[in-house]
Amino acid sequence: MSSQITQLRVGDESFLVASMIDRCPRSMMLRELVRNAIEAAQTAPDGERRVELSGIVVDDAPKLAIWNSGRGMTADELFRMCDIASSIRKQNSLEQNFGMGAKVASLPSNRIGMRYRSCREGRVFEVMIGQRDGVYGRVRRAVDGLDGWHDVVDATLVAQAEGRNLGQDWTEVVLLGNRTDQDTLADPYDGAPHMPAYWVAEELAKKFFRLPPDVEVILHPGATTSPASFRFRSIAERLGAGYDRHESVDAGDGIVVHYIFDAFLPGSGTDTLAGVGMPYFVHGAAGLVFKDEVYDLAWNQEWLHLGPVFGIPFCGRNISVFVEFPHDFPVLPDGYRQFLRRRDGLQQQVSLRAYATLVAAHRPAWLVALIEQHAPDSAVSAEIAAALAQLLRDLRVPRRSRPVSRPTNLEAPPVAGATEVTAPVSGPSPPVDAATTDQPEPDVPEPDGQEPVGQEPDGPEAAPPVAEEYEEVEPDEDDFESAPQIVMLREPLEVAARGIVARGARYYPETHQLFVNCLYEAIPAMQSSLEREFAWAEDQETVRRHALHSAEQSLVERVGRMLVFALSKHATWAGWEMGPALSTQALTLAADDHHQSLPGARAGLRAALRLRQLTVADTRTGL
Repeated sequence: MSSQITQLRVGDESFLVASMIDRCPRSMMLRELVRNAIEAAQTAPDGERRVELSGIVVDDAPKLAIWNSGRGMTADELFRMCDIASSIRKQNSLEQNFGMGAKVASLPSNRIGMRYRSCREGRVFEVMIGQRDGVYGRVRRAVDGLDGWHDVVDATLVAQAEGRNLGQDWTEVVLLGNRTDQDTLADPYDGAPHMPAYWVAEELAKKFFRLPPDVEVILHPGATTSPASFRFRSIAERLGAGYDRHESVDAGDGIVVHYIFDAFLPGSGTDTLAGVGMPYFVHGAAGLVFKDEVYDLAWNQEWLHLGPVFGIPFCGRNISVFVEFPHDFPVLPDGYRQFLRRRDGLQQQVSLRAYATLVAAHRPAWLVALIEQHAPDSAVSAEIAAALAQLLRDLRVPRRSRPVSRPTNLEAPPVAGATEVTAPVSGPSPPVDAATTDQPEPDVPEPDGQEPVGQEPDGPEAAPPVAEEYEEVEPDEDDFESAPQIVMLREPLEVAARGIVARGARYYPETHQLFVNCLYEAIPAMQSSLEREFAWAEDQETVRRHALHSAEQSLVERVGRMLVFALSKHATWAGWEMGPALSTQALTLAADDHHQSLPGARAGLRAALRLRQLTVADTRTGL
């Protein structure tokens, strides 16, 4: 200590320890425990470096155990290991080890205790940490033949009786949970939140992009849904043969973007190549990678919703993207290793979405072609598109330079595993059959802890990027905003992916794309009204088809006009005001007002019926 300073101490140590533990995100528990186990296993001889996750029974309840080979701890080391910011044989630093992760992340979900055992040169010592009377610490226990209460006990005889191998060093931690009867294998967080049966393997996949090649991570029955033991393989390990196609692209500044395509198995719309033999459900995902770990992960439905921002509006279930930073990149994990922060300035949190432009700009040609092949037929009337473009000119809405350019159709050969769609993303096409609107909405697996598929969180919708995030260009005679690219969704899964099951449309400012829900209730409501009014017509097939077409196109027109008027406010409204104006809620209210579209639809349907009658008459007379 310097003679010129008096070191700061902790005034209320119990409060500081409890606040650090209780504020830690529970989701980091498994990561911290497994990372500690991996680092310990690396001290074992070559070929013997293992981490094993399994289930053991304590007090008649299954408990999750994490075991590792590697140099064990003595009684004194095991005692010191329990303290916050204490690490055994590791140096604490912001660059590498914080010395508090596993204990802080695990204790909120294991107040009964975490039981540590470590075998060092044939002797096994045991310590348990937990919470008693609101205080976290070592749980003191009585020992037969010894006076008083003890923090660390000799468990050598117990370990021998259980058949443990004392001929090698090892360390094990067992999660006892918050209740003695709690099954920490199936319910690690005591119901808050509930976890799927395959949570262990899935959580490992979400966090560890790459594992040390010299350490094996084994999941035994109980810690996996597989009936046999399973060697966990990270995403990076499976890039060579576990996916249909991948490409790692140098994006500059040492950043590498990994583009991964995971094709559906033949005849399946849910099972993929990467999912074969995996003890968890494989989703499309995106995230940031720093020092082999994943941060700010967008998983399953969240990724499908964000995909258009990254230039991946379709096929998101089969595409994953990871932006990997070099080890010397100017970022640091936060204190709980939940997300990354910048090293300099205000040390803002680093978000995946900030790299959307980079991801979109470096997409390989094969990936762009695959996305285009999966694009649905938009079937947008050319007249509506032209009318929206003219309205933008009439309102003098300036063209805005966007961080992400929307996808364009490219001439490219078909990609293996993709379903070819030859129709363009936008442009006129004949009306579709009404049966496409009668499809039931599917049961889509929901990521734990997230809102149900297709629903917005309670409260105001997260605002789209505001005006300040785009470069506004002073308009001249030919420099006004273009009409948005309109994508009409008729497949329930695509509607759910955009989060608009109960909404009319969603607008993505970054790509200037408007996704319209053609299964929205306003369309069958208007179609039904027209069919009832024209029940007198002889040609009911024409009535049905044109009623559906009118209902779809008029909804697009209403939503499109609402969007245009909202965009025209960029110059005069504050950024926080633009969020609600461009929200799915605002667009849905416009979609609901189908009554105003009925007069025009009636006129169009009468004209179609007259044309049909004239055509039939001409056919009968031979003209």
